Amino acid sequence: MSGDGQKEHNEKQGAGDRFSINAKIGKSNNLLKRNRMFLNTVMWLISVAAFFAWIFGITLKNTFATNAKHFGLFLLVHLTLSGAAIMLKKHGIAVVSRDSGPWVFTGLRLFLKCYMAFVMIITVSFFLGLISKGAQQMTHFHKTYNAANLHRNPLKFYLHHESGIVRAYGLCFLAGGVYVLWAIWFRVAF
Repeated sequence: MSGDGQKEHNEKQGAGDRFSINAKIGKSNNLLKRNRMFLNTVMWLISVAAFFAWIFGITLKNTFATNAKHFGLFLLVHLTLSGAAIMLKKHGIAVVSRDSGPWVFTGLRLFLKCYMAFVMIITVSFFLGLISKGAQQMTHFHKTYNAANLHRNPLKFYLHHESGIVRAYGLCFLAGGVYVLWAIWFRVAF
């Protein structure tokens, strides 16, 4: 190649490199991608606040029967929605196509993650209620049918520390719930 031809070739190569780099930078600076971490953080904080509000406002203030009704109603709705989704897919009906824009997919991801957070909140709520109900039932059983052995360990230890044991299990479930919410918003990739 002559000097001018080489210079022209290098300019074209440089322009091509700059174009591809700019294209990559443009894709990484996409509004949705730049704000994904902010959106995930805000949604995680909102879901943690909703989690604690549900636990302390509804679960701990109601009986186990009420919490079980909430869980049963949730299961009924969840199974109905799952069945409807399976039937739609079976008949080839798709709500979102591959040609849908990035905002549609972001909205769908947001909806699915919110639904997963709701499922986790209802499930942990049910099992928190089950912990206290199970402890009450166990205490009642031993006081009624095992009164002769109440002075023996580990039953004696359990009866003296029942509320603390229930609180410790509850704290483990609360910490686990916060962690699962974090995983939903920051680790689950759709």
